[in-house]
Order: sequence, then C-alpha cells, then structure tokens
Amino acid sequence: MTVLTFQNITLTPAKVDDQIWLTSAELARALGYAEVDGVTKTYNRKADEFTDSMTALVDNPKMKNAKIRIFSLRGCHLVAMFSRTTVAKEFRKWVLDILDKEVGIQTTAADRTPLRQAISALVGAKRIGYDVAYSMVHQRFGVKHIDELTPSQLNAAIEYVHSLTLDTQNEHNALWRLIGILEHERISNELNKLQNILSAADAQLRRIRASRGLIYDGFSEQRIKSHNPRLLQEAKNFINRQHEMKRL
Repeated sequence: MTVLTFQNITLTPAKVDDQIWLTSAELARALGYAEVDGVTKTYNRKADEFTDSMTALVDNPKMKNAKIRIFSLRGCHLVAMFSRTTVAKEFRKWVLDILDKEVGIQTTAADRTPLRQAISALVGAKRIGYDVAYSMVHQRFGVKHIDELTPSQLNAAIEYVHSLTLDTQNEHNALWRLIGILEHERISNELNKLQNILSAADAQLRRIRASRGLIYDGFSEQRIKSHNPRLLQEAKNFINRQHEMKRL
C-alpha cells in the first residue's frame, strides 16, 4: 500500500480500481479539521457538485455493516476548494502539483481493456507469444507492467500496438497479392504453351490431310494404266463429291 505524506501527516490511501482514494477521516486530518466529520459536513453542503468519479461509499473494513465515504484525487481537490482551513490552499497545490507527480495518475483495469484486446490481435496476426507482445510494450514505454502506464501513455501504447498489427496485415495482404500475380503468370504461361501445342497439332493435321491428298493422287498416277478408265473416273468423281461435302 502506498503511503503519502502531507506536512508531516501520513496518509494511507485506499485503492479502488487501481486508483488512489482517501477516506473522509484521512482527508479531514490532512486539511486540519478539528472534527473527524468535518469533511463529511463540507461534502454534504456541496454534494450536488461531486460526481461518482470523485466520491463513493464503500464498506468499512473496520466495522461490519458500516460504510465510509472516500474521495478520489479530484474529489479531494474539490473538498479542499470548499474548505476554509489554513492548509486548504497548500493541500490543493499538493494534490495537483505533488501528488500527481509523485504517484502519477494511474489507469484502471477497464481503461487497459482496449490495450489488452489490441495485444491479443497482435499475437494472432504475428503468431507470437503474449509474453513477447507485452515485452514489446514494456520496452517501448519503459515500464515493467501495463498498469504503470499513464493515461497518455496508454493511448500511445494502443496506437503503437495497432500500428504493429496493421503492418503485419499489410504484409500479409501484400504476400497474397504477390501469390496471385505469380499464379496468374504461371497459368498464362501454361495456356500459351497449350495454345502453341494446339497450333502445332493443327498445322500437323493440315500437313497430314495434304499428304493424304497426294497419296490419293499417287495411287491414281500409279494405277491409271492398269485400271478401267470408267472405274477410274467414278473413283475420282466420288473423291470430288467427298471434298465438296466437306466444304459444305
């Protein structure tokens, strides 16, 4: 538990959602109230000016079924604004100028949820361990744990992790674009090769058909003297009719 000191008065703050809060009794001692309930009376007069982030009622750890009022740093400052004690002004300066600098404004677990979600996305995108991802954030911002990040650092950390994830996604998309280009080139080359094969086959078929015609002519020339002229003419007429039918 963090111990704070204001003008030789030792204060033991309560921790609620990782934020520093002071009980009304502690705050009364720090502000120099003669009565312990001095802060409570001040609060009751101006209760409508306090928000839930400034004050709350919590269970009293020393008394069963009892409640105590606590104040956040902003709540303490507002109480001091309404106080007329001799140290109220100095206390306000201490809260704003010293307490925040020495202790720092801490983030809550809920505040850090977007960062944890961003880290989970980074782990999935880069396929790295959570310890590696958190270590990258720790080294980047000089902390040992993300709960040490200030609100401004927390926002920067979220942007930092998102940028790493986006870079990974862009690289992944670029990889698949390159795969698509290479596959398109490969398929185009295969189609060109197939077209060349088909063209060569077509040319070969034309040569075969031409050769077949020469063969028929050769047979005709070789056997023209031994065949009956009438039969030879009928054979030629048949071949001519076949060619005409093919043209149709």
